[in-house]
Amino acid sequence: MRKICDLTWPRLALLCVVASSGRGFAAKPGASPSLSKGNARVVFVGDSITGLSRNAKCGFAHLMEAALKAVYPDAKPDLVSLGGSGMGVKSWLSCETSSRETERTLDIRGVPVKANLDRPADVLVVMLGMNDALAPYIGADEAALDRWQANYRTLIEALRERVGPGTIALASVTPCTEDPASPKNRFLAKMNDRVVSLAKEFGALAIPTGRSMWDVLERGRRQRRDFHVTYDFVHPNEAGHIAVAVAMLRSLGAPEAAEWLEKGRLARVFVAATARQASDATPPPEPPPWLVTAKLIQSAWDGNTFLAGKARTPIDAAIESGRDFTKAIDVGGGQVLTWQRYVPSVDYTGLNASGSVDFAALTQAAVFEGGYGARRIHSNRKRPVALVLGSRVFAGTIHLITWLNGKEVYRGLITAAPKKRVTVQAQLDEGWNTLVFKANHRTWQWQVSVDIQPVGEDVLDDLSYSIDFARDGGSSD
Repeated sequence: MRKICDLTWPRLALLCVVASSGRGFAAKPGASPSLSKGNARVVFVGDSITGLSRNAKCGFAHLMEAALKAVYPDAKPDLVSLGGSGMGVKSWLSCETSSRETERTLDIRGVPVKANLDRPADVLVVMLGMNDALAPYIGADEAALDRWQANYRTLIEALRERVGPGTIALASVTPCTEDPASPKNRFLAKMNDRVVSLAKEFGALAIPTGRSMWDVLERGRRQRRDFHVTYDFVHPNEAGHIAVAVAMLRSLGAPEAAEWLEKGRLARVFVAATARQASDATPPPEPPPWLVTAKLIQSAWDGNTFLAGKARTPIDAAIESGRDFTKAIDVGGGQVLTWQRYVPSVDYTGLNASGSVDFAALTQAAVFEGGYGARRIHSNRKRPVALVLGSRVFAGTIHLITWLNGKEVYRGLITAAPKKRVTVQAQLDEGWNTLVFKANHRTWQWQVSVDIQPVGEDVLDDLSYSIDFARDGGSSD
């Protein structure tokens, strides 16, 4: 797993989302959540995060097991993780139905679905929703959330009838991006409200796994500005898995085991973060901004093939003719895109690298959504440069077009390139230059990088950046 760096972000936004996403997430008063002093059989139903609970050495199932054995030396916990990459509520409904007749294995080798669901469990924990929002499999309106909740209800009913657990627990969806104010996390807060409602409906426990991760992230950033609870802004890293394990242990009636994890593993993570901060005391400079826009929905895909001609807009024509493409331009059906300032951030895929834009900072990202990014670059002289284009997504299909001074220099499926990276030779003119890209994504993550690298002995230390096109000499009608 790769290591990631980040900076501090507004605490107020964090507290707002935590308050929203955490409503009702606590053990139900009077309930009897029991891990039987570590001897319970617990079945976890989820996606790749649940798969990593066993497939990662620091996964939350491993951590829970270690904590229970430390607190209860004679304990023999039976923790079964049924996690499938890419799975959402509807796909788990299908999996549950088909597994009544046919055996299948998900992410964890040697852990069959049918055999484990056919056996009774003391505790059933369901943690789903990440992929429903990330892909996305569902729309962003209330009607879509109603349908999602109804499907979740059907799944719980089926699992309850089949597994016969003494305790049912529903875990909240964990963070998607590490900016609490991102559109994804705002949407996840709404989903978590639905999870709370379902937990109340079923007399189930609501486990605050999402809130626990936000709490650990906030505490970690007091120690170090580049602290993370995920390794790719979706899947938990060690700190994130500890947060999930702590929330589950507390909610399921093993607070001593949760405390053992916090005072041991989590404390060591924080100590290491503090030590790294001391060796890198100077904050990095803020990267230059982009002017960006999104919300361009274009059904211009044939499978994974992007039909660029079908997706051409008046903005493309304005870019190529040197006109002001940032003004109000009808892109079809009366739709006018809104441009806004974007600064690369370590809370998103691509981190705070100068050339990175993660559209998750702008939009919930519907299927087939596209957008643009632009910046002005001033050079003291004419010079050759290398444009390094790429994407850091772990899942996603993205088509990229790049223009420099109105000339198209690249067009292609950037996520299909080797290592999702392409280098293009280009030239900066003396004075102000205009760099623009158009990124159309099909599904899943949506991030691209457009970086300028020197050629030969050049160092590019005279370059300056702006998004004020009219002031800096950009043409304007």
